Amino acid sequence: MGLFDEVTKAVETQQQQNDYNAALSTAGVSVENLKVQDENGILTIIGTVPNMQTAEKAVAALKSQPGVKDVVNLLEMEDLTAQNIKMKIATKESNLNIRKGPGTEYDIVGKASHGSAVQLIKRMYNNWYYIRTDNGIEGFCAANFLEQM
Repeated sequence: MGLFDEVTKAVETQQQQNDYNAALSTAGVSVENLKVQDENGILTIIGTVPNMQTAEKAVAALKSQPGVKDVVNLLEMEDLTAQNIKMKIATKESNLNIRKGPGTEYDIVGKASHGSAVQLIKRMYNNWYYIRTDNGIEGFCAANFLEQM
């Protein structure tokens, strides 16, 4: 790719970002630290929203844009690190898979044993948490496999 191609791609990408920001603004949605990646009409959105309703509005606004086939929602709802919340792994008997992203389609990056404790780091829009185990493994798990200690 030559320099002209790189500049053209950067301008197109910036224009897309501006278009997506405008669509969200028109829908009355604010996403902190918004990043949007478009791969053949499938948008991946990253950022922070205050609640689930805002996340749903953001997804709906972006899905309505021309050329958008689907939206992969990686929005965060809140950072829980400072609260130092510990949860217990509540699988039936097996270890809990810790994944690279918030969904079962993501690769497994580690495991947490049944009954062990993890720290909640971030709550994600789709009922997943970003967690840290006592031995430093970080990744995502479904909220329904965690319970209060």
